[in-house]
Amino acid sequence: MFEVTKEERQSEAAVAVGAWGKSLSRRVFDILRDSGISCELTLPDGYTKRFGDGAPKFQIILRNSDALKAISSLNEMRIAESYLRGDIDLEGDLLQSFELRNRLVDSSPVVSVWRFLEPLVFGQIKTNRRAIASHYDVDADFFMSFLDRETPSYTQGVYIDDNETLAAATIRKFDYCFEALNLKPGDHILDIGPGWGAWLEYASARGVKCTGITISQESAVYLRGKAAKLGYDWSIELFDLLEYQPKDRFDAIVIMGVIEHLPQYGLVAEKFRTLIKPGGRIFLDGSASKKKYDVAKFLVKYIYPGNHSYMVLHDFIKALTDTPLRVVELYNDRHSYFLTARQWARNLDSNYAFIKDKFGEDVYRRFRLYLWGTAYQFQSGGLDCYRMVIVHPTSQ
Repeated sequence: MFEVTKEERQSEAAVAVGAWGKSLSRRVFDILRDSGISCELTLPDGYTKRFGDGAPKFQIILRNSDALKAISSLNEMRIAESYLRGDIDLEGDLLQSFELRNRLVDSSPVVSVWRFLEPLVFGQIKTNRRAIASHYDVDADFFMSFLDRETPSYTQGVYIDDNETLAAATIRKFDYCFEALNLKPGDHILDIGPGWGAWLEYASARGVKCTGITISQESAVYLRGKAAKLGYDWSIELFDLLEYQPKDRFDAIVIMGVIEHLPQYGLVAEKFRTLIKPGGRIFLDGSASKKKYDVAKFLVKYIYPGNHSYMVLHDFIKALTDTPLRVVELYNDRHSYFLTARQWARNLDSNYAFIKDKFGEDVYRRFRLYLWGTAYQFQSGGLDCYRMVIVHPTSQ
């Protein structure tokens, strides 16, 4: 509760709060006013207050008293969960709305403790399986509602023009990957986490033999069906990378957007060494942060559970230096990942009716926050994205 002083009423920045507004923390209005962003806040009684100059970029709509309590907490998780329940709605430019996130507290003690306790209790491999199943073991139609249908790849494309299509950017990335790995017909590659087979299809069409390992049952079923339909002899195996022990080594390894699920870099680097032939190459990419396990609690609870982490580049390269493996190419694709995530979010929004009818409003809202939030993080520099080529020297 708070009172509006006489001076505040007279100020141009004064807030006419009404009966519902008096239940809000004064800090909510201060944050919106001081952010410099043009936006609107609508209270449960319909009263709307505009902040900033010009046409509002987005609107925050509070539906009930629970929404008032959530937003007054300034707790990111509580506000997100209020949005998931439909107590809070967001309309307009969600990229702009995420500018307010840095003014919130990201606190959820139970989530923070359990994400590290789970692998200690159940082991890393079981934790990985549960985490991947919770995200990926969904009907492929859901992911096709926001990925590019021509090239369903769940990692960034490589853009040279902000206005080109995601399909064009993805094919450019595949071209780069194929050339960087020095692939030729007859080579045998391992795809770690092949998703919905976009890269496998690309490589197979160029005469490359493909093996894929996944811990998503849904992905494995989808890929085997796709291989049969296309007439390709893909070997799709249900294995966690850390327990995978094939009979033969591979000419090349592709791991796109999976390193975030493999936080034990020392074990990963050693596994790479055992899987790749001397002279062979590895293509790896992933979203990256400066600090290990620096993941929003919302993502841990609702998107990627477990102790998964954005890649920390210096830690990962340090792990590689403890093996014969060496990085020979390294690029920062942050802007390309922003463009990719933004397109995914736009696709999701355009397929709202389909997603709501088949998968539910809660699933749509969960991924809407995730995809627009991810796009904002890449746009603002909160996240980086690296792609690299790693070689196993023939002399060692």
